[in-house]
Amino acid sequence: MFISKISKSKIANLTDFRKSKEYITYVKKTVNVEFMRIKKKMISAFNNHPVTVEINAGPNASNTSNTLSGVGNLYSYIGFEKGDQPTLPVLQKLEAETFLSSVVFSKNGTFRVVVNNPTAAEIFDITPLPWAKGRSWAEGIEKGLSGFGLYLNQESTFSRSGSGIQVKNKLRSGKFKNVQYISKIIKDFEKEIIKLNNQAF
Repeated sequence: MFISKISKSKIANLTDFRKSKEYITYVKKTVNVEFMRIKKKMISAFNNHPVTVEINAGPNASNTSNTLSGVGNLYSYIGFEKGDQPTLPVLQKLEAETFLSSVVFSKNGTFRVVVNNPTAAEIFDITPLPWAKGRSWAEGIEKGLSGFGLYLNQESTFSRSGSGIQVKNKLRSGKFKNVQYISKIIKDFEKEIIKLNNQAF
């Protein structure tokens, strides 16, 4: 739950008006419109993030996120099963569990916006690595995923995705390049809510 108070600096001298039904209705309507804009912005940030775009492109995608220095792609590197849609549960959770819970008014006319949204930890819980159920691929994008030196981008019947396997002998130096992902998207959303709460209507 993400809760904060809206600034009342510009309406402090409108004590009677800010307690009126007209004003309360106006504030609720305005907050709802702004909230939907912020939510849409968050969903767009997720859908258009280079990691999401690359994974959605499947096992034959290019490494446009540059997490693998251009070698192969995230779908086969992480080892998703061919045909899986690993980003879909994340999108569904962001859409279904991000909502304006209420706008709560106090007796003196101040109010606070109560918003529900998934935390990064909750997203990590629904994004298990195919080969390590206790770990999250989404969190791995941010903190690192091992095996880069052993990753061979090649079609194989032994591959989950059909286009990537781990070999025994090291093929290259370097490592997976971490990038900001879910945590930043959630944090940016919450920053926008703070801005909304600091507006005076």
